[in-house]
Amino acid sequence: MIADTRSAIALDRRTLTTTALAGAAQKAPALQESHFHDNIRIRGCQQSDHDAICRLCFDTGFLGRSADSLFHDRELFAELFTRPYLDYEPEWGIVAEAEGRVVGYLLGSVCRYFDWLQLWSGLQTASKLIFRLSTGRYGEHPRSRKFIRWLFTSGLREQPKHPTGAAHLHFEIEKRYRGRGLCLKMWSVYERRLREAGVKQCYGAFFSYPRRRPELVYARYGFTVYDRCRTTLFEPEISEPVDVVCVSRGL
Repeated sequence: MIADTRSAIALDRRTLTTTALAGAAQKAPALQESHFHDNIRIRGCQQSDHDAICRLCFDTGFLGRSADSLFHDRELFAELFTRPYLDYEPEWGIVAEAEGRVVGYLLGSVCRYFDWLQLWSGLQTASKLIFRLSTGRYGEHPRSRKFIRWLFTSGLREQPKHPTGAAHLHFEIEKRYRGRGLCLKMWSVYERRLREAGVKQCYGAFFSYPRRRPELVYARYGFTVYDRCRTTLFEPEISEPVDVVCVSRGL
């Protein structure tokens, strides 16, 4: 029975993936490796980069710093934000490498059914969350239990609108490499590939509050705010209002 169930789940996943990826504009154009500030390589994402990407996702997941105090499970936190890209469209990923390690990444999707892929991936991660919660995994970390409650309640509502049929991006940069133009470099590479693939619009979403306004950085790249929604995720750690902001731009 268990084997049959697992086979059915695997089949459903393959069916969903095949259907969803059929909505992609086309395969990612080739990415030529380049150098930035001499010691930083910009190249395509590889399977061997996945662990480093997940590490960086967790280490920057709490408004630019480690999410350890927010949710005490590095693996599943990173899964929530990176798995839809790494599982289904890894060829669109871009990494920045310095001193032999990943210090920044940009993950992308051109699939018009990205919302469904994200939902399917999220359901799989949610099942792991529930199992670990039920076995006492987070028993000594109340904030982790609060994070999980938020995911299944407020987190489902606290989402801004976004343009349909547009490409999507998600990126993070290690703290010591911020402010060097690395974000712009990765975006320029991604934008060129989107144009070559015939994509007409792109959007991204992020957290914003008075002391950290990423939308101001995005504005330099031609993005405008599409929608924003107040979130309670970071309460009570952050006393200021925090929004989830969606920005978009035409290509």
